[in-house]
Amino acid sequence: MIDWLINKLFWWAPVREAIFAEVNLHNSITRTVNDPESMKIVSSFWDEEDGWRGWKVKDDGSYYFHDVPEKTLGDIMEVLV
Repeated sequence: MIDWLINKLFWWAPVREAIFAEVNLHNSITRTVNDPESMKIVSSFWDEEDGWRGWKVKDDGSYYFHDVPEKTLGDIMEVLV
């Protein structure tokens, strides 16, 4: 039964590609979290309709989230870096 379900899911290319992309994202996050050197500089930025937001790992290992939208990528980087 499981084989049938997996064959049906992976038969449709968009679903297969979305599943692989999600797995790749989780593997990338796991590699970053498990690498002490990467954890010193890890951050993420994204653009929503009303502006840029982001997060960064602080020196003490805690996270800083900036949920206030900034107009440009440079503005958000100044706040977080």
